[in-house]
Amino acid sequence: MKALRITAHGSPGTLKPLEVPRPPLGADQVRVRIEAAAVNPSDVLSAEGRFPHAVLPRVLGRDFAGRVVEGDPALAGATVWGSGGDLGIFRDGAHAEELVLPASGVSRRPSNLTAAQAAAAGVPFITAWVCLVDAARLTPGETVVVSGAAGAVGWAALELASALGARGVALVKTAEQASRLDRSRVAGVARSDLGDLVPVVHEATGGKGAEVALNGVGAPVFRPLLDALGPSGRLCVYSSAAGREVPLDLFDLYRRRLRILGINSVALTAQDGARILDQLRPLFESGRLRPHPVLELHPLEDAARAYEQVARGSPSKVVLVPRSGV
Repeated sequence: MKALRITAHGSPGTLKPLEVPRPPLGADQVRVRIEAAAVNPSDVLSAEGRFPHAVLPRVLGRDFAGRVVEGDPALAGATVWGSGGDLGIFRDGAHAEELVLPASGVSRRPSNLTAAQAAAAGVPFITAWVCLVDAARLTPGETVVVSGAAGAVGWAALELASALGARGVALVKTAEQASRLDRSRVAGVARSDLGDLVPVVHEATGGKGAEVALNGVGAPVFRPLLDALGPSGRLCVYSSAAGREVPLDLFDLYRRRLRILGINSVALTAQDGARILDQLRPLFESGRLRPHPVLELHPLEDAARAYEQVARGSPSKVVLVPRSGV
């Protein structure tokens, strides 16, 4: 089979699929024929060698959608989706024609999503779920500020907040990013280049401040997000791509009873991902969640270009489609 298998870390521009043996099927495992597999920023970092303890050689790729072709009889022929922080980093991943993993690591995919839409949902919607549901315990009527709102996780977080009966305030960098937002899903839009987050949040909340904020950017938005929170607000930090170190006023932290929650999606296994995707499926099938609106499909042979598109910050969700895919 063809797979994006690496034996050393390096530039994503050098990636190309290789012919490799089909992985053997073990007990309690399933073989999935991959129909689509998304490329995430973490896949680029993985190719470059940014994850400690990653194994070599390995097949890259965290997110997938496909069909079970061998293994658990209860899943025979099922269309599935999956995602895991172990996939493509600590074990072979999904950027291949086939993937073997535990049967508990796949979830039946929503009937109303294409394979590409389902594959593109993995990391973004799982990250949003872990932040908003598992960590922040978001409740209906609350307000959540989403940084990086023009990105894939930002899209997913605003969708999920709306589906859960909360209000979203989007934080983007520029007017161009603001123009890409669906205003029907947000109670307000703030821009980092204008420094207007706090007044936008106060207008949206009647001066109370937000209950939850998501930091997927890092140091530059840490202080503004804290300032936008009301008493007992929760700040979820899941990335530090734009900077790792921040000053913190401990007096302000404890007087306002704020909570800072760290989220590491790479720590989630494929089994963890399947648990979350099982809960996301009915939200997609009911129409309460919508998939990412702009997909860019590439054949597996074009993996280097696909990875480079993601590395450059493409606004599209980039998806690999193996030749054996449907």
